[in-house]
Amino acid sequence: MCSLGEIAMEWKKYLEKNSILLMLFGALAAVIGLAIAGGGIAYADKASFCSSCHSMKQVAATWQASNHRQFTCGDCHLPQQNIVEKMIVKNQTGIHDTYHEFLRDYPDTIRLSAKGRTIVEQNCLRCHAHTVANTFMSAGGQSCTKCHRGMIHGQVVVKEGIGVE
Repeated sequence: MCSLGEIAMEWKKYLEKNSILLMLFGALAAVIGLAIAGGGIAYADKASFCSSCHSMKQVAATWQASNHRQFTCGDCHLPQQNIVEKMIVKNQTGIHDTYHEFLRDYPDTIRLSAKGRTIVEQNCLRCHAHTVANTFMSAGGQSCTKCHRGMIHGQVVVKEGIGVE
């Protein structure tokens, strides 16, 4: 069993000048690491990042022509309830998209998965709750994308003289 004096001597070791410098360096490294991670997360949420893949160029062009162009891809396509869930889904979809981009096997028309559709629906209702509050949509179980499917990515865009559906 350690005596009180021995415990005090151990603490003195940790509070020496070199130990304090190491703790400050560790804290600084943690802050810099969090800033870099936060910057990377913010960059990966932008349309410029999402549209950097060949298969997303058409999707980005139709989004840019929509009334929702002020929102990021993540605002609609990622859960917004908490950061942990958002990062898990971002990683899952990022790995999926990178895999299919690498194989170049994306279909001509990209469709939402069932999970993706649920996330988009939740985000529609999150932003437009006031709009649907006194309609049949407020009862739940309805689909925003059933009627408004082409609102964001289904518009015809003219880019370099070519009509894109």
